[in-house]
Amino acid sequence: MQKIKICYFGIYNPDFSRNKIYMSGFRSLSVEIIECRDDSPGLIKFWRLWVKHKKVENYDTIIVGYPGHLIVPVAKLISKRPVIADLLGSLYDAEVYSHNPNFLKRIKTKIADWLAVKFADIILLESCAQKRYFENKFGKSGKYKVVYTGARDSFKKAENFTRPKNKQFKVIFRGRLTPESGIGHILKAAEILKNENIEFKIIGSGQLQKFAEEEIKNRNLSKVTLISRFPSDEELVSEMLDSDLSLGQLEDNPRLNRTIPHKTFESFALGVPYLSGDAPAIREMVKEGKTGFLTPLADPQGLAAKILELSKNPEILETVSRNELAEFKNKYNSTILASQILNLLK
Repeated sequence: MQKIKICYFGIYNPDFSRNKIYMSGFRSLSVEIIECRDDSPGLIKFWRLWVKHKKVENYDTIIVGYPGHLIVPVAKLISKRPVIADLLGSLYDAEVYSHNPNFLKRIKTKIADWLAVKFADIILLESCAQKRYFENKFGKSGKYKVVYTGARDSFKKAENFTRPKNKQFKVIFRGRLTPESGIGHILKAAEILKNENIEFKIIGSGQLQKFAEEEIKNRNLSKVTLISRFPSDEELVSEMLDSDLSLGQLEDNPRLNRTIPHKTFESFALGVPYLSGDAPAIREMVKEGKTGFLTPLADPQGLAAKILELSKNPEILETVSRNELAEFKNKYNSTILASQILNLLK
């Protein structure tokens, strides 16, 4: 059987989880990957990508890694092979609901979305909810394909691992402190639970970091620890495995209707029970009481009540942990995801 060769192309971030996960999966399937990447500022990157691509020998398909919406037309113009654009979701969507961009940035991201959809042969999206969004925004198309993100290979639970019997129930949130994180609701829930045997660890930084630090201080949240230095994978895995519950995104933000955070897959890969705000995309993975737990969005009282309830029910947490591990192994590991992408070429 002839070895499959993929050209990974664009300005993508090689350390971004989705890129690393897919490339790891391809390599596990003995797929040869040729990286053709340049992230120089300004227009010079387009010229350099063209020069680099000229030196690449024959390949079976070109994948525009994430981020790369603006690069898709370039890939289509210089490649005679199918162009797979790993868009994940809408660039406009991400900018508007996470970064509050100015008018020019909004126009730029709208154009980037439109060009990517027009020029790609196959578009990879992170969820079925994201696919519905693209169909509503750009029209129905057979080029939209849902491939979930998965977790990096470093997120593994040892076969003989036994979760520590903590003196306090440990709740962890890891991720960027952006508007959709719901960090304010987490801190309000922590205040409601301040007299319970429950502690919170928040690992992350971002535009709401200062707000979080001030809230912790002003509300005297002694059982909340904020770590703004993002740890290595090894450290993060250790922190997560030492936790009883992992929190997802909790704000009532339109973007949450479509996106599935990396932390969801990481929690599943480690078997750490996962509690998320109830939104359409997350329901594709989390089934209440079976593969995680759901709580109303933007509801700190409901969140606090749910955490307290779960802290007193270790049996259901253990059941969910086992189910998450099985789901990850059967649906979301890197080899399975890479195989799904390769099958799109048949």
